[in-house]
Amino acid sequence: MHKIVRLIVASGEQCADLRYAAGFSTPDEFIYFDDGTRRGVVMSALEYGRAIHSAPRDVEVHAETEFGRNRLEILSGIASMLRSGVFLVPTDFPLALADRLRENGFKVVPETGAFFPSREWKRPEEVEEIVRSQRAGEAGCRRAFAVLRETDVDRSGRLVWNGEILTSEILRGEIDVEMVRLGMLPTGTICAGGEQGAQPHNIGSGPLFADRPIVMDIFPRSACSGYWGDLTRTVVRGRASDLVKRAYDAVLAARELGKSLIAIGADPAEIHRAAAESMEKAGFHTGEGEKAAFGFFHGLGHGVGLDIHEAPRLSLRNNVPFRGGEVVTVEPGLYYPEWGGIRLEDLVWLAPSGEARCLTELEDFLEL
Repeated sequence: MHKIVRLIVASGEQCADLRYAAGFSTPDEFIYFDDGTRRGVVMSALEYGRAIHSAPRDVEVHAETEFGRNRLEILSGIASMLRSGVFLVPTDFPLALADRLRENGFKVVPETGAFFPSREWKRPEEVEEIVRSQRAGEAGCRRAFAVLRETDVDRSGRLVWNGEILTSEILRGEIDVEMVRLGMLPTGTICAGGEQGAQPHNIGSGPLFADRPIVMDIFPRSACSGYWGDLTRTVVRGRASDLVKRAYDAVLAARELGKSLIAIGADPAEIHRAAAESMEKAGFHTGEGEKAAFGFFHGLGHGVGLDIHEAPRLSLRNNVPFRGGEVVTVEPGLYYPEWGGIRLEDLVWLAPSGEARCLTELEDFLEL
């Protein structure tokens, strides 16, 4: 019976599993293999020297020319070297390449679960990289605070900064530039004002207004390590309405409750349920309207690492207890199409020792 070879053919910039396994990343595709006793990468001439320098000691580095001239010849050569004819591949493995391998007598089996389950439990050095990205996100958010504090208000209630109408696009640019200076790659920073904030992933567009909530969800990725940070703050430039103040207080209380419940052995679904019930008891109901859902209608949180959304999930669908080592967001929100949304998000590391440490060091306030 053939032994199974785990196989990835992808770009490290696009495939977190490949970056995790190989220990480095390139913009171009390369091959990773692991048969349980040997693991290695096969590189083009362009990236061979980089791999020699960057790969972990237990990862073999091979040149493509050792095996052949094209993907099929190279993979056939790897199979021959490892004496196997069975490849276990990720679910997003290139379909055409899988078909060609099968046509040439190889068995290609997709991994239906996580390709590297160990990614869920972060090593200390991974946590350090996440914290670096988180600090950059915090710097971007503080830049937004500074810009908003410098604004005036025109007769239509629009915010004015440096003599022009402040838009979501301008504010997002200020946040992103701050993070770029710190070595980050901003991706889809959210600056959604007013009613746009009722749509959790609306990035925001157009003028920003005084006295209305602005949801800022900031998730930078390190250009060097590939690890992400993730945080959200909601603020009002001016005076918030009593309703928005109550919603803010309810979301803040739910977030702090959720953070306090993260512990080894805790059920993520129960943590989600507790946070949701706390906001319901505060008078903020969840349901389906004619045009959109309202209230709290997304998961409480998710894992963060080499992917911005990864295991584990803090949601009603996940009853797998925490075991220690997870890094997760806690991000309750309330959303109502009539006035907008409130979301507050922190990042928490549950250390193997059992200590739950908040990785976010950013102040909470509503009005500025």
